[in-house]
Amino acid sequence: MRQKTTTICYLANADNYHTYKWASQFSLRGYGVHVLSLEECRAEAIRELKNVTVHYLQNPSARQGSELQKLGYLSTVGVARRLIEELDPDVVHAHYASSYGLVASLACRRPYYLSVWGSDVYDFPRKSPLHRAVVRRSLAKPAWLMSTSRAMAEECAKYTGRDFEITPFGVDMGLFSPRKREPHEGLVVGTVKALERKYGIDTPLRGCALLHDRRPDLGVRVRIAGKGTMEAELKALATRLGMDGYLDWLGFIPQEEAAREWAGLDIAIVESESESESFGVSAVEAQASGTPLIISDIPGLMEACDGGHTAVVTPRRDPAALADALEALANDPARRARMGAEGRAYVERAYEVGACFDRVEEIYRRNMEEAR
Repeated sequence: MRQKTTTICYLANADNYHTYKWASQFSLRGYGVHVLSLEECRAEAIRELKNVTVHYLQNPSARQGSELQKLGYLSTVGVARRLIEELDPDVVHAHYASSYGLVASLACRRPYYLSVWGSDVYDFPRKSPLHRAVVRRSLAKPAWLMSTSRAMAEECAKYTGRDFEITPFGVDMGLFSPRKREPHEGLVVGTVKALERKYGIDTPLRGCALLHDRRPDLGVRVRIAGKGTMEAELKALATRLGMDGYLDWLGFIPQEEAAREWAGLDIAIVESESESESFGVSAVEAQASGTPLIISDIPGLMEACDGGHTAVVTPRRDPAALADALEALANDPARRARMGAEGRAYVERAYEVGACFDRVEEIYRRNMEEAR
């Protein structure tokens, strides 16, 4: 008799790259994967994965604006419950506590997992007592809890006393590789981050402008990839700083281009102003690319690096300290080469994507065996 395919049901945003990582990893491992999504999947990639089916919990054309409109997802609880019962998956796993976690807590009548991602436990519960109550419920109902970092699990201790499995996102070492580096002139520095206030892109702008004015002999060029609500404000700041002649705005770029971008930098900058930077995925990608790195002193970023060896840590919101760190690395090519090599080796040991999902698979299998 043919053995039944093990199936996984993710309650997660189908248009998010991290959801794609989870779905693709288990699709490639032979699992049947279903994604129950509140958001429309605009990216074709996840829909083209073998053994992956995307189900929409609401009209894909729906747009969420105000907080009251966002609560509309509660009307999807019945749809989610019906789908879970019909699919009868071996694993149910919700991602993001403040939306999918709440839907799962109301819809799922079997043991399930919840992964917290960042703003759902750092920012959302600080809005009001009602928001905190939502997060507490979301963390209380699952049979098992997961966090991408120890720092975020510690943050969750404000709302639950339960234990978390630490399951980092991981990085594809073949995609992010120093082999993609191409020769260039001058000192090229930059980042690949969303242009949102919490990521503090204004600090790299100010720091790079200080370095350019201080050391014109370095031939500094700055490259910033990403889009977001702060784009117009950041571009205006760059113009006031006189950076237009040596700054390239790349806009949103897909992962393949991001890999070439990280590898092409002489120094990568991954700053943040917010503790909600729960885990430094960008920092891991830069290190995997063999690029020396400067980060700000955010716990989630520092957890993603081997500080002092693979990254230089500077105080957040301190452009002068950033400029000093950039200059020190610019003056020491041997140190940059050493940091790049150590960074890639560190990521291969700690955050290689296959090994990270091996751990998740082991957790799934262990709990399925116990349930049997």
